[in-house]
Amino acid sequence: MKQRMVSLALCGLVLLTGCQRSTVQEEIWELEQEDVVSFSDGEAVDRWRGYQNGLRESWVLYELSDGTTILTEDDAVGPEGDAGYSILSQEVQSAVSAWYQGAGRRYDLNTLLQAAYTRYQEQGKDNFQAGRVSQRVASTAFSEQVIYFTTTVDQAVDPAQGQTLRYTAAFDRTSGQRLELWSLFTQPEANVRLALAAAAGDDPAVQERLAAAIDPERVIFYADHLEVDFPAGAFEGLDIAYTLAVDYEQLSGLLSSRALPSSNGTA
Repeated sequence: MKQRMVSLALCGLVLLTGCQRSTVQEEIWELEQEDVVSFSDGEAVDRWRGYQNGLRESWVLYELSDGTTILTEDDAVGPEGDAGYSILSQEVQSAVSAWYQGAGRRYDLNTLLQAAYTRYQEQGKDNFQAGRVSQRVASTAFSEQVIYFTTTVDQAVDPAQGQTLRYTAAFDRTSGQRLELWSLFTQPEANVRLALAAAAGDDPAVQERLAAAIDPERVIFYADHLEVDFPAGAFEGLDIAYTLAVDYEQLSGLLSSRALPSSNGTA
């Protein structure tokens, strides 16, 4: 594997004691993949990972042939280190981990790289700052029978214009089976959509538009309320992201008792 090495001599407390000895740290960059994406002008981007004194860094750099980094990608963080995950049985943990491994990235890396390169061409090397993307999974709520995890994707092709996207997944705490959103309610999907949208106000036209645009994966459960995310462009006329907060009292009789999160944060 192609490598490049940078040695850094570090001297501590120079101003107070003088530099009596230096510590040499080796930063090694390994080429993980060449030509991850090739652009229409023939330029390509490679993926590099750093190792500091033998320890693997938790992010990778996507670089052009001249060494310019156009995007940094943090390693995805799964549910395994989450406190809520730790309360599950080993069987359920395995099922949850397998589902998330199968789901993979919730963003299109090639699209982000293309957008970053387009911005690089527009701004020029001297004015360009690399973008960044990360993905992490954490539990956000649980009842006696259901646990809710949320995947959060932070992506900023342009550091000045970041975007956060959230996706929920509910799992049965006994079997590890992933549960569809509408199965957590006691009434048909159409009724639940309208009940959620009603939190936006009394305008029937607004309620109807919101109800139709609800994406089940973007209904995020917390201990005392849930939130419905509408990304920019989710429906005609929505130019910026919008989040609708709904108290569980507004869903009385609709949300199944088995799915109602504990308000005191205990399992």
